[in-house]
Amino acid sequence: MAATADILTQGIRHQQAGQLAEAERMYRHVLTNDPENANAWHLLGTLAIQAGRPDVAIQYLGDAIRRDRTQAAFHANLGEAYRLCGHFDQALASNLTALKLSADFAPAQLNLAMTYYQQGHLAEAAERGRQALRSRPEDLPTRIVLGVVLRDMRQLVDAEACFRRALRSNEAHPELHAHLGLTLHLAGREVEARAAYERSLALSPNNASTHNNLGNTLKALGEMDLAEHNYRRAIEIQPNFASAHNNLGALLVDCARYREAVAELTLATQHEPKFALAWCNLAGALREAGELEAGVSAAIRAIELDPNMSYAHSNLGILLKALGRVDDAIAAYRTAIELSPDSPLQGSNLVYALNFDPSYDPATIWAEHRRWGQTHTDPLTAASPPHAGDRSPDRRLRIGYVSAHFKDHAVNFFVEPILAHHDPAQVEVFCYANLDRADQTTQRLQGYAQHWRDIATLADDQVAQLIRADQVDILVDLSGHIAGNRLQVFAHKPAPVQVTYIGYQNTTGMAAMDYRLTDAWSDPPGTTDSFYTEKLVRLPRSFFCYQPSVDAPPVTPLPALERGYVTFGSFNNFAKITPQVLSTWADILNQAPGSQLVLLADAAPSLVEHVRSSFALRGVAADRVELAARRPRGEYLRLMNQVDIALDPFPFNGHTTTCDALWQGLPVVCLAGSTYPQRFGSSALITLGLTDLVAKSIDEYVQTATTLAADREHLATLRANLRERMAASPLVDFAGFTRNLETAYRQMWTDWCAATAAR
Repeated sequence: MAATADILTQGIRHQQAGQLAEAERMYRHVLTNDPENANAWHLLGTLAIQAGRPDVAIQYLGDAIRRDRTQAAFHANLGEAYRLCGHFDQALASNLTALKLSADFAPAQLNLAMTYYQQGHLAEAAERGRQALRSRPEDLPTRIVLGVVLRDMRQLVDAEACFRRALRSNEAHPELHAHLGLTLHLAGREVEARAAYERSLALSPNNASTHNNLGNTLKALGEMDLAEHNYRRAIEIQPNFASAHNNLGALLVDCARYREAVAELTLATQHEPKFALAWCNLAGALREAGELEAGVSAAIRAIELDPNMSYAHSNLGILLKALGRVDDAIAAYRTAIELSPDSPLQGSNLVYALNFDPSYDPATIWAEHRRWGQTHTDPLTAASPPHAGDRSPDRRLRIGYVSAHFKDHAVNFFVEPILAHHDPAQVEVFCYANLDRADQTTQRLQGYAQHWRDIATLADDQVAQLIRADQVDILVDLSGHIAGNRLQVFAHKPAPVQVTYIGYQNTTGMAAMDYRLTDAWSDPPGTTDSFYTEKLVRLPRSFFCYQPSVDAPPVTPLPALERGYVTFGSFNNFAKITPQVLSTWADILNQAPGSQLVLLADAAPSLVEHVRSSFALRGVAADRVELAARRPRGEYLRLMNQVDIALDPFPFNGHTTTCDALWQGLPVVCLAGSTYPQRFGSSALITLGLTDLVAKSIDEYVQTATTLAADREHLATLRANLRERMAASPLVDFAGFTRNLETAYRQMWTDWCAATAAR
């Protein structure tokens, strides 16, 4: 008997030292001489678990229990083997049997905690973890499991305390530092998380998971280069690490390195084909790379894998909209909202898309915007504190601009001249930049502001607190519902007066937004005011000024004079090109003999077929329509030099494209409707006195385009004079426009001071 016990003890020592073959030899030696030895069968079972063979362990542990049913450890270890095999009901039953035999048997409580955790029963898992700690307060595995469970329950304070308690006696334990880092990351305490991860890596430098998680924290801190380094280090250590490939791909999208992103995200899906998030991110990367149809396929695959992933439906909507399938895009956005009703982003995608669909009337679009505001922002506004500070109506104003586009972006052709021409005696400028990346334009814009704040890594309430601390008087939103907006910041009402301007072509729908800047042409007085939550302020002359590209090519002679036929062109977002627009353009081509059309669009096969078939149905041959791929801005402007007349889409007008075309000498034919999205594009034409290019009906639109095409002499004169005409107009009178804007700001401030003084 003593010899058997000695052999088993030696076997246990070998097992603890990782010498599994030697341990097994000793256990089997005992069983050769004593086949009924329950302890030997039990130890063989634990050895099988340690060797990663839980299915074999179930057999051995069953043999042990058949010989001795009174040992709690036998039942607990059988429960662990069942858990590792995914047999959760048997695992629970075995561990509960262990507790009947020994009510305080901590290993069984720990096993129950892990089993409940894997089943998603977090509350039960946490309770079992706490019970295990009552009998073994310093047991490290139990503390780790409990900490993980609490973290997943988002009880982050308790999870942090659990990990810190364990670290008191296990300071050199890298896993604990890594767990603490993830807990702090989830709490938004990125600087502390970084320190915890770096401590973990100092102890265990080749842990791929920790490098990956550190990459996430560094990305949240805006340190993209270091984040990329850590993702790549994780992949170097573990080449098939799908999560690291996915995270690296998402970062590369943010850095506008789209082809590299596609490569990394493709690897993520290859290493883990059922990784729904990677498919979703791949869809977004393919969209940015111009591979729209492949993006649609990736988004659909993500939805097949996880039908409840709202962002996959949202990505699908963005892709469908880019392909001109606006009605399908709206359906995808509505599904995303159903899945994530509390997400302001999903609602913003929907209300923006409604502007593109001619089947929605202004009242319906207004109602959707208002519903968004009532759901996502008005409750925050109602809870915002009042504003203190100096209410002198004539003092220097502190103006804040909030934008995700303080970089090379179309919005800055209208914003930069304002920032550059503000009167520093009247206005102190604060820029709140929600940038995914900075560029040379960013550096230039920074020089115009007295104060520059990077807010991309800050939560909405933190940004609102920052703006309050800056004592901004008037806060201006430059994004509306387009990507990168921070409307939730405005919902906190951090400034006394809040204005939306230029970036979005409709109301925000928010009670917190006080004013919207426009002009009398885009919003005729008394006609559209009811479609805004904001009070409309109509600027004199025009609602904008436009800064042409410094590298815009010279205006060339009219191409039609050399070619002998007129070339029409459209350079707009293809989502604006509705079936009715294509049909109308086909009529123009039919009535302008020999004419051609250049259409800027991503050359997706389905989109090409859609365009070709639309024109074919109206009798227009395929060789009369050219689909030109999107290209860098300089090449895009040079493409305009090959066109004689630009055609504006409807009902959602173009704006930047209209200004660019006019600067390149292209007359633009517009169709003006009844609301801002249907009129703002022609505001430039009205300002330039080109009222004859603004049609009031589709028939008049066709007539205007064909009449202009027939008068080559008039076309040539327009082309030769348009840039000079524009240069002498209010559209490029930056100082004059900015003085008008400052006058409007002053009136807003004066009105607020008077209104609050009267309370």
